[in-house]
Amino acid sequence: MIVILRVLAVVQVFISAFAAMVASFADGGQWWERLNVAVHPVAAILLLMLVFSKESPKGLAIATVGLLALNIVADGMLALAIGTGAIKGDWWLPLVFSAIPVFGLIYFLPRMKLSGP
Repeated sequence: MIVILRVLAVVQVFISAFAAMVASFADGGQWWERLNVAVHPVAAILLLMLVFSKESPKGLAIATVGLLALNIVADGMLALAIGTGAIKGDWWLPLVFSAIPVFGLIYFLPRMKLSGP
């Protein structure tokens, strides 16, 4: 399972970096609509660091899980805003960006609970 997650983490870094570059060319939109694009690469890099570290520091794990959760919630809210017509765009696109973070949460969240304080 960790091998699959490592591959997905690498893919997420490339997807989020590409999206951040492409978003700089987009016309219109408010700053808060683009803020999510800045969170994607940071979450992807943290996920990559976490899956490739031999012994992951607890602080890195907590930060990564927290940012992945924030990423998923922000993508869901952005998809909802697009779907209701509050902002322009394709409603399904933010959900695509949150697919790999969901897998990361599914993998790491139970392991954090089991380790305890």
